[in-house]
Amino acid sequence: MPKREVDKRKTTKALRKLRRVAERASEEGGPGLTTWEKDFVEGVTERLETYGSAFRDPSKGRLEDALSARQAQITRVIDKKSRKSKADPASDAKAGDAKEERSRSSFKQRQPMRAQSVRKQGKAKTAWKPRVRDINEDVELPASEAAPAPAPVPPKPGRPSLKVIPGGKS
Repeated sequence: MPKREVDKRKTTKALRKLRRVAERASEEGGPGLTTWEKDFVEGVTERLETYGSAFRDPSKGRLEDALSARQAQITRVIDKKSRKSKADPASDAKAGDAKEERSRSSFKQRQPMRAQSVRKQGKAKTAWKPRVRDINEDVELPASEAAPAPAPVPPKPGRPSLKVIPGGKS
């Protein structure tokens, strides 16, 4: 198997980012790292320092990268978590205002054609009912079937008797 060539700059960049994320999360007022996240950061940092890469399987990411695709994604999640809690409430309000301004667009989402025609006709949207018919409603029952059958007569009390049926085997 050919030896992997991992770019040193990518390794140092990944190390720097991991350390920065861990520091930002563990700062005062930060969210802190869970034990799993601490173990992840320590393990990946150790592998990066030792081998220059934190993964070996080529199916997990690009061979020239220092982190696998999943490791990079987890690092981004931890980074986002640490940035979000670090922001002060005043900047959150500004971010909310900016979000409202972005949502006020002259472009509206297009409605399906059926919804447009119903709205133009002034019909209120009602629950959909299938146009089906119960076939049992059309069938008229004869009087004999309509009346309930009489209850069977209970057998006479006593010992059962056996009889020979004529026309049987001879």
